[in-house]
Amino acid sequence: MMKREKFLEMLSRKLSGEISAEDRRVFDRVIENNEEYKSLSIKFYRYFSHKESPQTNTDQLGHIWKMIKAADNESIGERFDYSTPKNNPFFNTSFMKIASMLILFISVGLLVNHLINKDHGLSLNKVVANDEKIFKMLDDGTGIWLNKKSTISYNKAFGKNKREITLDGEAYFDVAKNSQVPLFIHVGNIEIEVKGTAFNVNAYKSIPEVQIALIRGSIQVTDRLNNNNKVQLRPNEKLIYSKPQSGIRNDFRVLSMNSNLLSMDTKWVADTLVFHKEKLKDLVVKMERKYDLKIEIRGKQLKEKRFSGTFTNETIQQALEALKLSYPLTYTINNRLVVIND
Repeated sequence: MMKREKFLEMLSRKLSGEISAEDRRVFDRVIENNEEYKSLSIKFYRYFSHKESPQTNTDQLGHIWKMIKAADNESIGERFDYSTPKNNPFFNTSFMKIASMLILFISVGLLVNHLINKDHGLSLNKVVANDEKIFKMLDDGTGIWLNKKSTISYNKAFGKNKREITLDGEAYFDVAKNSQVPLFIHVGNIEIEVKGTAFNVNAYKSIPEVQIALIRGSIQVTDRLNNNNKVQLRPNEKLIYSKPQSGIRNDFRVLSMNSNLLSMDTKWVADTLVFHKEKLKDLVVKMERKYDLKIEIRGKQLKEKRFSGTFTNETIQQALEALKLSYPLTYTINNRLVVIND
């Protein structure tokens, strides 16, 4: 494992644009395999790379110093004039590059404890799908279908002030719309920003690519290692991103696909049936499609009874037994005909 001091040195050179191609490949591999370093890298990029408007070197240095002060959360005893003296050849472009790199390196050191302590104080919710698929409804109304061997982590009080999810594996997201609190999904080296939409993300570590299929709405996908590399996806588009490897340039490839072909990416979700306070007469229609059989309800009042739950890998008998826990119905199964009685 790379020592923290070496990582911070490479990070500062990466942020200042002074890193070599070989060191960048090493850096990419390190953050791909180390969640702590990856998290720190993301936060520093947000500090130093979120401005899209061009700045002069002096503006950048001034901005960095302000953030150093804020991150250290202390007033600096001495006051320094870091503006560029006029007509001074000493403050040429080369010097400013070196100064930028040094100040970035110093700022990383000052920020690191602040960010680490902040992370350690932030407890996360975690959902793990091992050998079965899982459906999870988050507090803001966002629904997530988590495929086998997949994990998500998300912040406490999700939806109140922030919505951030880290995914390892594959998941289908049906995101509740909230223009005031956008949702950020972190997948390897890329970040997905959404406000209300539905899409599938396939990002298992065992495959060389991250694949994102957009069903509806709009999402922005950004390469966290290169903020200039970003793309806005529209419905029926699929993005493919090659994970960092030596000799491979990490570009986004966007494919336009018809809805039938794109549905292959979400086929695994079809086995999951989610229902909330749904009348039985409406629920059985979905159950008939899921289990490929005919269901009859005998009893007017029974048809109007409401149920909530999730069926993933359950058999039809297991599903009916689960419904019985909410209401004392009876049923018979005869080949492909199911009869439900009051």
